[in-house]
Parts: sequence; structure tokens; C-alpha cells
Amino acid sequence: MQPYQTAAEHWADEMRLLDRKIEFKLRCRMELEDDNPLDPMRGLLITDEEVRRLLEAESGPSQSLPPAIAAMEREIGELELLIGKRLERSAEAGHPPPLVRLAQRLMLSPFERRCVVLALAPELDRKYEKLFGFMQDDVTCKQPTVDLALRLLCAGGEERLAARAAFRADRPLVRWLLEPQENEPAFSTISRLLKLDARTVSFLLETEPFDGRLSGLAERFDPADPNADGELPPLLVGEPLQREMRRFAELHCRSRRSDGADTEGDCPIIHLWGPEGSGKRLHAKHLARHLGMPLLLLRLPALEGDGRRLELHVRRLLREARLTGAIVAFAGGERLTQTESDLAPHRNRLREWLHGWSEPIVWLSEERCHYSELPFPEEAVFMQAEIPLPSAEEQRLFWQARGGGKSAEIGGLPDKFRLTPGQIERAAQHARLHARREDAEVPTARHFEAGALAQIRHDLEKKARKLKPRYTWDDLVLPPEPLGLLRQACDMMRFRRRVYGDWGFDRKLSYGKGLSMLFAGPPGTGKTMAAEVAANVLQLEAYKIDLSQVISKYIGETEKNLHDIFQEAQRTNAILFFDESDALFGKRSEVKDAHDKYANVETAYLLQKMEEYEGVSILATNFQQNIDDAFLRRINIVVKFPFPDAEHREKLWRSMIPSATPLSDDVDFAALASKIEVAGGNIKNIVLTAAFMAASAGTRVGMRELVAAARQELRKSGKILVGGEWDGFF
Repeated sequence: MQPYQTAAEHWADEMRLLDRKIEFKLRCRMELEDDNPLDPMRGLLITDEEVRRLLEAESGPSQSLPPAIAAMEREIGELELLIGKRLERSAEAGHPPPLVRLAQRLMLSPFERRCVVLALAPELDRKYEKLFGFMQDDVTCKQPTVDLALRLLCAGGEERLAARAAFRADRPLVRWLLEPQENEPAFSTISRLLKLDARTVSFLLETEPFDGRLSGLAERFDPADPNADGELPPLLVGEPLQREMRRFAELHCRSRRSDGADTEGDCPIIHLWGPEGSGKRLHAKHLARHLGMPLLLLRLPALEGDGRRLELHVRRLLREARLTGAIVAFAGGERLTQTESDLAPHRNRLREWLHGWSEPIVWLSEERCHYSELPFPEEAVFMQAEIPLPSAEEQRLFWQARGGGKSAEIGGLPDKFRLTPGQIERAAQHARLHARREDAEVPTARHFEAGALAQIRHDLEKKARKLKPRYTWDDLVLPPEPLGLLRQACDMMRFRRRVYGDWGFDRKLSYGKGLSMLFAGPPGTGKTMAAEVAANVLQLEAYKIDLSQVISKYIGETEKNLHDIFQEAQRTNAILFFDESDALFGKRSEVKDAHDKYANVETAYLLQKMEEYEGVSILATNFQQNIDDAFLRRINIVVKFPFPDAEHREKLWRSMIPSATPLSDDVDFAALASKIEVAGGNIKNIVLTAAFMAASAGTRVGMRELVAAARQELRKSGKILVGGEWDGFF
């Protein structure tokens, strides 16, 4: 008794058995039921004799069979026994045919299994279309029906009645293997066509390893496939989370329980959330490899715009998981919880499909979803975990492992950017391509920096203006004390990895690991310039917050806008520069009415977000006394920008004029600094106005133009320029 070597060999025996059964039924009808199947009007005309025959009782099992028919019945039994033994040998040899695997994974009954063979017959040989039409008295009915299956595969009335349960909607035959019958004009249950879904056919005939209709929508990962592309990257971080996922899956996965307990209906859900590229899919693949199961991942965002397709593709995905013994995963799970999404109305349908599911389901989203928002049945058991942005030290591991860069080439990238592992991998690819275009053998720190910048995507510019830092330390004219504080602040960002990582302060602090500064001083004293210098030195993006886009008269809107700003800035460690911050960070007042109450709520919320933010936040104010004392405690460095004295004003006058500007010999910077008491911002305006005056007159920039421009600038604030020494320049 040899096992089956191929699926084709098995199907040949099954069709031979089916032929014998059809022949047996026809012989019985001809000899025992006084029926003439060769009547040329059969199926087209109903005669009186046929009506009487239909109304007569069916021949009972006690009726003796003619010897020829009895011999045929014995032959059918022997052939069934032969096929069963060969299938057992095939299973023992470790390569059961597709029908056996299908029956095991879907827990098909023997009758359901025979129905699958019956429904597959027209896919193997078109002769069965004619045979089925003939047996069903309808030449247009080329597929077997429930009625034909009951008459052909069951011995008597009681067996037929019991077998009808196989065609319930919740049974695997109807739920997974047959084509849906929404558009079929079925007048009764037994008239339903038994037509296999295309994927069921391709699985049974081994012509398709994966449902091609899911291509582009679903990703398949099979750890046992030797032809899989590439090697699964290792988990550099997150091993405790992976161990927890494995324990949860092994505890609730019915097929892997060692105690044999039936956990059907547990529906174990592993919900991972975190930013895009944080490693959620990698964790799911490592779990699948540990369990020795394939992974099928459906991309829900790809179905946006046509929510009706969701039900169709989810059914196909779940059937594929049943057929191949795979874990199911859904990426972009937040699309089903957002009310504005086209997919949200179909949550209940998905919940119905997953009812009774017993294998692990991995749900991936960028934000945490509450249990009640997820489309899972009530009996589901959950494990939820966040995959946060990696720390600077963890980023360094990813840069070195996946980016292939040396520590010297990576430089301060982990401290400067908050990138996910996926973004780091794409940044490294970008760096290698950039280096190849420049004919460089290996990427340099500049290439990796460009690759990291290419991954930055945020919406900060909707509520803020991006600064273009051009100033350096040489352009910043300040007394030694505030200048030293600024350098100290920049050093705190440059050496944060050493302090928080190497020296262990990261384990001591749960929040407050960012850098917050307060710039206080009169208008024009260099607060914005200092922010640009810090951005230039640290090579970070800097955004000046547009208060008109933040402050709202509606309750809660201001907090929402601030939440969006800090959340978007967190992606890149961008510098947030709040100019005129008195409007947002003013002192909290005694609550006298609702306005005071909600104003204090906004201030308290800002305190919280300032401490949570791990980047650089700079507050600028003209009056430090207007800032709430609670803010001052949470601010790392307070830099006071004094009004410049004559010495510093002279430096400002000289630094404001570019070297390419033609200057007249009569320009006296010392006199301008001593006589015109203005801040650096006013000096910038004066120099620029004087330059345009000289350009329009076709002359060099001289004292005449500078004094005239100074007079205009002073008039803005109600001041006048007096003194006889200036009269000659007007």
C-alpha cells in the first residue's frame, strides 16, 4: 500500500470513486425506481408517470439489490477503503495531499470532505458538467447542488437529514470554501450550487501558493520558505516585549496548547502601537518565526476609499490563514477606529468574521486604541504594548547595524534626530545612494545627515514658521555672561548622550530630559538671532511658533493645537521658539470667572508639555516678570539679554554691515554707538535703510545716509535725534 506521491495521483483515485458512485446511482434509478434516465424529454417535460413516481415512497434499504448492483456497491466500499489507507500512509510519510490538510485545518466532517470532492470535479474534467446536469434533470445546471450531494453521498433519509447541517452559514464549507451566494437566485437550501471559491480550487490543485487577489493589499512572510527574499533582521531592542508576545500567543493559541484544552473562541489579540517604522511588523514576523507559522499582513490603508472591499478581502485573508495555518495581522488599524474613515462603518462585519477565531491576531496601529474601539468579539483576550521611539543609544545600535556606518561617520545623528528603525534603514539606503552618485567608496557623516533629513516628515509648518539659521557665534554680540549661558545650553544638547546614557541619568529621570531656555530682554536685543545661532550650532530645525495659529477662543482648541505642535516636533527634535511668549506662558491668576479658569488650564497644560518634550524649547519675552514662576522652575537656562551699552553697540554697527558694502570714509562707528542709543534690531533696520538710500543715489554708504536712516527709525518710537554735530548730515 503505497502513499500518494502527488496531488494529481490522489485526485485521479477520487474521481474514479466519484464515477463509480454516479454509475451506481444511475443503475439504481433504472432498475429499482423504474426510471428511464435516457428519456429524450427528461428535464424538459414532466409526465403523469413521473409525478406518480415522485409521490411514491423511496425504496427502502431493506430492498434487495440485484447482484450486479450489489457488486458495484462492494467495489465502491473497497475503493473508499483503499483511498483511506493510502491517505494514512501519506500522512505518516509527512506529505499529506491538499484535501487532507484542508480537512484538518478546517475540521471538516467526512461528509463535508466528500462535498469538496464533488464540487471540485467540474474543475478537473468538464464531463462532470454534463453528468451533473443529467442527474439533476436540468442541462443548464452544470454545478452540483446541495440536493445532488445529499442524494449521491448519503445512504438514506436519516443520513441526509443529519448531513444538511453541513450547509449552515457558520460551517466551514459555506463560510470559507464555497463562493458567496448573495447574487444566486436560490429558491431553497437544497437548490444552492456547490461552487468552490477560486482560491479553494487553487489550494486543492496546488497551482497557487498564495491568493493572488490579495497581492498589493497583503504581505506574506513564511519563515519555512527557502525562497523568501532576504533574511529576517534581528531584534536589536525590544526582547522583553517579544518574550511577552510569545508567552501570550503560546498560552492562548489552541493549536499550540500542550494540555489539549479547547480554547476555541478565545480570539487572542496582540495590539502593538507606535510611530511608523518603529518595528511593529518586525515583532510580528519574529513571533511568527518562533511559532513556526506563516504571517499574513493586510494593509488597511490600501482599502481606504472603498470600504465595501474590506469585507471581501478580510474574508479572503482569513480563509488564506485557515488554509495555510498562518497568523493574521492588520496594519494601519487606526483606520477602523477613526469615524471619518471609509472603513469605520464595517467594523461590525469584521467582528462577525472574527467570531470564534482561535489563533493569534496581531493588530498594528500608530496610536493606542481602546478595547471598545477595536472590531473584535467580546470573548477576545488582549495584550497591548507600545513600541516607543528608540532612545539615542538604541538609535546608535540601529545606525551601526542597519546603516552599516562607523561611530565616527554616524557622529551626533542619534542625539540630533528622533528616527524610528525603519527611518534609519531608509536613511542609510539614501546615504549609500548619495555616496555612489558622488563616486565615494563609503558614505560619510554628511551623507548620513542628508539621509536622515530626507526622512523627516511633519506638519509643523501649518502652525509655525521655519527659521533659516544663518548666524554664527561671531554674529552674536552679547556680554560674556549671557553668551556663556548660550554656549552651556548648546553643550547640554551635544553631550546629552554621555550624561543620560553613559552616566546613567536616563534611568533616574522619567521626564524633564529636554532643554528649555528663557530669553528675556528688551525688543531687538538678539533673542531671535540667538535662537538661530543655537539651531545652526546644533544643526537642528527651528520653528517660530505662530501664536495666531495656536491661541483659540474655543475651549480646548489651544491645548489641542499645542499638543499637535509638540507631537510633530518630537519626530525631529526640532527647536520650538515661542516669541512673545507672555501670551501663552503668562502668570496664572486667581479664578474669578470661567475665562480665568480655562486660561489657567492652558497654562498648566503647557507646563506638562514642556516637561515631556525632549527637544529644545525656547521662550522669548520682553518682560521676565510676566512669566509664571512655575515655568521658571522648569526652565533649564534663563538668558537675560541686556540693552547694549556703547561698546556693544559699536560692535553691532560694525557686524551689521557686510564686507561687500561700499563704505564712505566719513563713517564713524564710535560716534554712532555713543550718540544713538538703540538695540541691535534697530541698528539692523538703520543699516539696511541707509544701504537702500545710497544705492538709489548711486553713492557709498556714509554718515549722511546712516544718520538719516537713524532719524527715521527713532521717529517710530517717538524719539528725535538732537545735537549740533548731526545738523550737517540732514
